[in-house]
Amino acid sequence: MDRFLAMKVFARVVEAGSFSKAADALRLPPASVSRTLQALEAHLGARLINRTTRSISITEDGEAYYERCVRVLGEVDDMEASLSHSKLSPKGNVKVSLPTVMAKNTIIPALPEFFAAYPDIGVELLLTDRQVDLVEEAVDCVVRVGAVGDVGLVAKRVGAYTQITCASPGYIEKHGEPVSLDDLEEHLAVGYVLNNSGRVRNWEFVVDGETRIVAMKHKIAVNDGDSYIAAGVTGLGLIQSSSYTLDPLIRSGALREVLKEYPSYPRVVSVLYASNRHQPRRVRVFIDWVAELYGRLPSFQVSGKPNSR
Repeated sequence: MDRFLAMKVFARVVEAGSFSKAADALRLPPASVSRTLQALEAHLGARLINRTTRSISITEDGEAYYERCVRVLGEVDDMEASLSHSKLSPKGNVKVSLPTVMAKNTIIPALPEFFAAYPDIGVELLLTDRQVDLVEEAVDCVVRVGAVGDVGLVAKRVGAYTQITCASPGYIEKHGEPVSLDDLEEHLAVGYVLNNSGRVRNWEFVVDGETRIVAMKHKIAVNDGDSYIAAGVTGLGLIQSSSYTLDPLIRSGALREVLKEYPSYPRVVSVLYASNRHQPRRVRVFIDWVAELYGRLPSFQVSGKPNSR
């Protein structure tokens, strides 16, 4: 039995909460994961996991062994990381969850430079606007916009951005341009459905240092970032999104910014990862790269001030 592999398998089973999810994360057959854990328990002479037909739970011995496994795996990874890059480059896959628009506009266009720097790392992108469970879905890290609030997660802030409001030239020609927040009562927006609550997102503006919330009327609502922007370009309503996402469409003439005098509060962007899981070097370098990438984006705030263009 490869005890080091067995420790990795056991740790991932605990973190994923199931044999099948651990197998997916490790890219091993579920039967291999089960056999490896059985062999480890036989070697230790102790039961680490209680199994039922529907769930698993960690035993008291398993909890103590898991804590030591995490420390040992972390020490081995740190020891390997101390070697020079010429002798050992980080290897393996990184599974990341992030919103579709963010992946399309920011991460994917920059991935060639990441692969050039780390040729032995593969990246799997889970594109969704909903909040994923890192353990349940065997995700290494999450790029998330807005409040964190998740117990057991570490959040590395990579910056913040402001939102702007836009409309297509066709919409403005048909409905006119709003010049004040009161004008919004006579206008339509494209509704954005929040995946976690199922409700349509309200708009927020800053007026004299205070937040003003506006519930916009809409005839169409979507739960996908690309569809949201496409609906705005088509003229189905006003839209509100990040400046770095909408700037290219403004430059091309597909959209026009409106309500420039009414900014939004900055929305924080963070990379999240589990606090009870040692991060392999491949995950750490990816997180650092994401932070550096966002630090280079125009109009993206890293320490309260927009980056220079």
